[in-house]
Amino acid sequence: MATLMGILIAIAGIVSLVCWIMILIKIFNESIGLGILGIICGLFAFVYGWVKVKEYNCKNVMMAWTAAFIVTIVANALGGAAVVRSVIGMAEESGGITEVEWSTETE
Repeated sequence: MATLMGILIAIAGIVSLVCWIMILIKIFNESIGLGILGIICGLFAFVYGWVKVKEYNCKNVMMAWTAAFIVTIVANALGGAAVVRSVIGMAEESGGITEVEWSTETE
């Protein structure tokens, strides 16, 4: 499950990167300063792309970018849960931690 989520995250990341570059090109055509801001802050490019979606005629690009963003969030949550479940399973199979010693002494 964790491997599948990793692959899904990688694909969503590539889609996000391509969409970001496509929107950056449109922003740079409008203003170099805004384009540089879009490079420094990807969130700006994302929001500005939605603000200018009709002017740039890029609704499909923004929909793909938004979907990739949502997929990344969900896959990270599911992948993290799968890793935690796996670690707990390994700990249970090995007998778990039977004793923990806490030391406050300094050497």
